[in-house]
Amino acid sequence: MKSTTILTSLLSVPSRLGVLALALSACASHPVHAPEDPTQAAPATWSVESASTADASVEPLPERWWAVLDDPAVDALVDAALAGSPTLSQALSRIAEARAVSGVSAAQSGPTVSASAKVTRAQQQNSSGTVSNPTLLTTSASVGPSLSWEIDLFGRLRHAAEAAGSRVDARTQDAAAVRLSLAADVVNGVLSLRACEATRQRLGDEIESREMTLAMTRQRVAVGFAASAAVMHAQVATASARTQLTSQQEQCARQTNALVALTGKDPGALRTLVATPPVNAGDAVPVAMPRPPAAVVALPAEVLARHPTVVSAQREAEAAWSEIGQARANRLPRLDLATVLAGQWLRAAGASANFVTWSIGPSLSGTLFDGGAGAANVDAAEARYHRAIAVLQNTLRTTTQDVENALASQASAKARERSAGDALTAGRALITSADAQWRVGAISQLDLEDTRRQFATAQDDVIAARRDQAEAWVALVKATGGAVTMASRDPQQEHSHD
Repeated sequence: MKSTTILTSLLSVPSRLGVLALALSACASHPVHAPEDPTQAAPATWSVESASTADASVEPLPERWWAVLDDPAVDALVDAALAGSPTLSQALSRIAEARAVSGVSAAQSGPTVSASAKVTRAQQQNSSGTVSNPTLLTTSASVGPSLSWEIDLFGRLRHAAEAAGSRVDARTQDAAAVRLSLAADVVNGVLSLRACEATRQRLGDEIESREMTLAMTRQRVAVGFAASAAVMHAQVATASARTQLTSQQEQCARQTNALVALTGKDPGALRTLVATPPVNAGDAVPVAMPRPPAAVVALPAEVLARHPTVVSAQREAEAAWSEIGQARANRLPRLDLATVLAGQWLRAAGASANFVTWSIGPSLSGTLFDGGAGAANVDAAEARYHRAIAVLQNTLRTTTQDVENALASQASAKARERSAGDALTAGRALITSADAQWRVGAISQLDLEDTRRQFATAQDDVIAARRDQAEAWVALVKATGGAVTMASRDPQQEHSHD
């Protein structure tokens, strides 16, 4: 009965200290952070309109958004890049690290149970007078568990757990942004390499045509039908074409190396894969480019609210705000509850004793003077929060700018494809006419070769325009974080000018 009274008295001490601590916490409360709403910084509409959904079926963009391009090379290389990208692996490892830190923070809010065992043998002076030996040998042993538990009165542990949880969300969004950027880089790499190889091939054909023109010019000069300056003009044009071909080969090599670095593929196998796209039958362009669907962009507020880089910056700001509360709580007293239970065994002078000891009780500790370190830590946490808010605001502006630029690029590329297609149609009609005239002797071989080179240039312009339009669509998907839907294709976009 006596031990029960003592235990009840000890257990009442934490309650009294808790009342005192709660009174102290009234002046140290840290309000819940209200995250900055991205929609407040969003414009009402985009300055450049995307595709209209009035007469079109609309469906959301799939997670494997690059698959809608229906290009086997793109599918294979994006899958290879996502499977073995060191950059993506780093992002995933940061998620694992953030989750581990979050687990540590969550564990600190619970009790800690430990156990200890100790055996001691000692020789000391005998002052008891019960034995004649001047020294006394004693053997003691103890074993038992102990429990310690911090009572989180001021939210120090809670704020730490909130900050860690916010950073898990931020790292998850970072990984999503890396995945989106990696896929976009691979798609753009395929488009650029395919267009580069097409231009390289056209330059090779142009050199052959100019060499033929140079030979025919020399023949005309030899028989007196042309001045000797015509040979020099033809030589300059041929040398210029060779220089362009050399530069183009270097550019194609660089683009191949960039794709190799992204995907880890063998250069030879990569070139073979990229050089064999699906070909549209009857198309006057020798290289097929993926034809993206018309994109309908979500409203600015929706784009900013779900974009991975914006969400990541927002979670970082929330984590920084929680760390302010943690820094403030570190300046306040700390309440800990400790419990120890131990079995004791003692042997000395031929006698032994066994007993159980226990203790339980709270402790309230705090710093009376730290030279201003606690206040400085709070100031540093507030500075980090203001920096995180500035990063969030900059991310909002940058994301908005990227979407606007992508929409403008898409509109420009669409207009350039139409004009390039018109030029291609006219060039094809012109070369058909020139070939018929040459067969009947109405024009010379020189005129026919010039017409062929003009037609090849028109083909090159169409390839570049289609590449730019596909790259603009990829940029739009990346800039919006995938917040686009697919509408039915524009009939003008489907027109292949064949």
